[in-house]
Amino acid sequence: MRIAINIIAVLAILIAIPIILAGPGTRLGLWDYGAGLSMIRQAALPVLAAAGVSLLAGIVAVATKKGGPAVFAILAAVVAGGAGMVPVKMKAAFEKNPFIHEVTTDFDNPPAIIAAANEERANPAEYRGGDPVPRREDGQTVADAQREAFPDIQPIIVDADLASAAAAAKEVVASMGMAIIADGPADAEAGGGWRIEAVATSKWFGFRDDFVVRLTPAGNGATRVDLRSKSRVGGSDLGANAARVREFAEKFAAAV
Repeated sequence: MRIAINIIAVLAILIAIPIILAGPGTRLGLWDYGAGLSMIRQAALPVLAAAGVSLLAGIVAVATKKGGPAVFAILAAVVAGGAGMVPVKMKAAFEKNPFIHEVTTDFDNPPAIIAAANEERANPAEYRGGDPVPRREDGQTVADAQREAFPDIQPIIVDADLASAAAAAKEVVASMGMAIIADGPADAEAGGGWRIEAVATSKWFGFRDDFVVRLTPAGNGATRVDLRSKSRVGGSDLGANAARVREFAEKFAAAV
């Protein structure tokens, strides 16, 4: 029985390995992001089943006073169960959020992606808010999908001059771990304001998302802040861009 329990534990860990390596392998260029996501999807059910079996084996080992195999089996169940929660959480995020990969606070004149426009990407740098959302039959546009899902994402008006607001915005962007690639006066799109362009890189898969902050004088010493966050690859961002915009807005409000 001791050998059987150890075998079950080893198998549980082996089944979890594709999920564990899916992100790092993508970052290292061993496979593309589509293959990495496929690895996670294909291992989802097997790894959860393996975690359950390993946990059961651990309980049996405890009951039969086989201490070593019991610890190994339970640890293997934890590893496999933790890996199995990855696709579970991804599925929940997919179902909760619209099938879009960017958000903005200005639908009519969204902050432009300029510095990173020619970087490698599957999703075009220009805003495509008028495009229909994939997998929907009602013709809902990307912009309308954002309005429906994230009505709180709006332009930010702060009682601070342009220079102070820009300095605070830059500090917030840096505090969020994003790399600033452009920081200076805006062109005609912002009527003489300021723009900060940055790149956010996810820790696991290494996905690179564009993040743009555009600041415009709003009169009476106030400043309007518009944001745009866009994934360079993928059809659905699982709500990541909306979360990033909300995080910035919260931290920026505190900073100003």
